[in-house]
Amino acid sequence: MTSTSDLDGPNGTARTSRRRPWLVGLVAVAAAAVTTLATATAYVVTHAGNRSPAPGALTVDVHAVDESISTVVDPADRPGVLGRFFGMCDADTYYLEVDGTGSCLVLSGSLGRVRVTSTGHGVELDAAQAATVRDLVRRAESDGSTRASRLLLEYDGGWAGLVDVAELSAGGPVTGRAVG
Repeated sequence: MTSTSDLDGPNGTARTSRRRPWLVGLVAVAAAAVTTLATATAYVVTHAGNRSPAPGALTVDVHAVDESISTVVDPADRPGVLGRFFGMCDADTYYLEVDGTGSCLVLSGSLGRVRVTSTGHGVELDAAQAATVRDLVRRAESDGSTRASRLLLEYDGGWAGLVDVAELSAGGPVTGRAVG
């Protein structure tokens, strides 16, 4: 005669020793989600956004604003918190506020690098640096790739200031507006 404990033995052993791959997968996905959320939260908390740089000298990349496809954004249509966090209006435009006006700006690649002085309310280029920027713009315009009336100055992933190209022709120092 066969006992019921003999029949149950192999099934019970197989059941307790078999792994549950779906449970392991679920734990791995949950761990990845928690790690991603923690990293994103840390980035959001420490992200400076489009704050002006601290006062002092800094090196910036000069970008020409493509006026033909950049747009002014009505106050009702401005990006929300998430849009401002990413700094983008869409895939190739940057949302910036200058003098209280919101804009979606399309930029050229970097025209070059110059030294400026951040003042906390904008940037200042001395006469030599203004001449360098003027030459960068002329070189870009001569090859037909860029026709700019405004320049955006970028530092370490943030925006230092906005400079009008017309002000560069005076031959003296130039003051750029703060970008918010």
